[in-house]
Amino acid sequence: RKQATIVLTMNKIVLFGAVLALVLLVCHAQDEEAAKLAAVASAQPASEVIFFEPFREGWISRWKNSSDSKYDGVWYDAEDYTLTPGDHGLKMGSAGRLHAIAAPIEGGLKVADKTLVVQYEVKALNGVGCDGSYLKLLQEDAGRDLAKFDNDARYTIMFGPDRCGSTDKVHFILQHQNPVSKKWEEKHATSTPGNILNDRLTHLYTLVIRPDNSFEILVDLESRKSGSLLKDLDPPINPEKEIDDPEDKKPADWVDEAEIDDPDATKPADWDEDAPEFIEDEDAEKPSGWLDDEPMTVNDPSAKAPSDWDEEEDGEWEAPIIANPKCKSAPGCGQWKPPTIRNPAYKGKWYPPKVPNPKYKGEWKPRRIENKDWFEDLEPHKMFPMSAVGFELLTVSGDIVFDNLLISSSEDTAKNFARETWKIRYEAEVAKQRGASGTIMESITAAATGLKDGIMDLYDEQPLVVLSLAVVFAVVLVTFIFVCLAGEGKPETPIITAKKTDAPQPDDAAPETDEQETKEGEEEVDGEITTAGARQ
Repeated sequence: RKQATIVLTMNKIVLFGAVLALVLLVCHAQDEEAAKLAAVASAQPASEVIFFEPFREGWISRWKNSSDSKYDGVWYDAEDYTLTPGDHGLKMGSAGRLHAIAAPIEGGLKVADKTLVVQYEVKALNGVGCDGSYLKLLQEDAGRDLAKFDNDARYTIMFGPDRCGSTDKVHFILQHQNPVSKKWEEKHATSTPGNILNDRLTHLYTLVIRPDNSFEILVDLESRKSGSLLKDLDPPINPEKEIDDPEDKKPADWVDEAEIDDPDATKPADWDEDAPEFIEDEDAEKPSGWLDDEPMTVNDPSAKAPSDWDEEEDGEWEAPIIANPKCKSAPGCGQWKPPTIRNPAYKGKWYPPKVPNPKYKGEWKPRRIENKDWFEDLEPHKMFPMSAVGFELLTVSGDIVFDNLLISSSEDTAKNFARETWKIRYEAEVAKQRGASGTIMESITAAATGLKDGIMDLYDEQPLVVLSLAVVFAVVLVTFIFVCLAGEGKPETPIITAKKTDAPQPDDAAPETDEQETKEGEEEVDGEITTAGARQ
């Protein structure tokens, strides 16, 4: 009996201890996850960075709104828009409005014999309907005065997701100049991936252009399109050496019909074009029991006029119409008609057979002439220099956030940075969306049960050892619980400082007086971005 009491007590202690141990493990895992999320807000790409905009402290002064009045959409400083504490982004906030904003690339961007990587994050807080989320890398002339940025501003690259009407894709457009005619043409990548922003998660878009003229589009670090600048753009980079002569016209007497109606054919004498395609089946017989005199519907005999019905005001009352109950037990009611069948004598309209056309000359094509604008560019990756990054977009849904805009010459730098930022944030969002907390508790319960059973088996073999270990475990467990609970009231100093914003913080110095000068280029009106500002 005493042994049974000890076993029961051990059972409770071990179960309780196992569950608490697992809870502590989960608590520790959650702390690690929180630390990873906190680190996202201040992560930096390692090297070979050409342009990097995480929308942290001071970003408002670097970006400028278009002064064109049609771009009346408001940009916002989106704070804590993800599960990452202190994280900020650029939010396109006005539904049904046009937005335009741009920032210079310090030192410009000239692509020679290096790889070009363009990468950024997009989160559609309301999903997408008719919404653009692409960016443009503006050419040197367009980047000189960003206040004039509009739809006509010349760009070199346009890249990113777009959905509206029949368009539902990730754009990659390269503007290329014909060195002979000096005309600019948009070269569109073919068969690009579709838009996936409707799940309201943060997604990552990456464009890679390499010195061998290959390009690749990645979505969420997965390759979704790869191709060649020389083969997979429409229209192609290099035009044909010969083109159709626009002045050449088809001769009036040119016959390009390969076959004609046989002029000697005549319609057979017994061909009846007026014969109907379907006729009544003469062999059909009316089913026995068919009720010819019964209508399909009748007034409901059980219905009565409402007690407050006034015929002088409401008119004559009529009972509602119902299906005739007598027809339910009969093959049918009403006038019987035989079913129709296809007419064996039906031939339809007669047409003469086709015969070869003796005057046929073949398919006419205009003559080919030398293309006066022909050129050959075997290195289209050496694209026109760029000087600014801009978003010029229409949103119907509103509240689309952009973050961690990176331009680099290293694929590894972009990939590693994405793993340290986007991947951590995305996995946390997916876990929250799927309700991962319930799964964790189920795992805790199952693990606790298995651990308890294992310890009880050991107790049956060596009870004194298990009792001794239980005492030591209990002391250590209580100590850990005390430390864990005591630490919750005093948060530790984060290892990596979170993103900051221009909004005043509790420990900031006293605000400047009206006489003090604000930073040059930053004008905040009601929290909105002015020509160089953002709503906080």
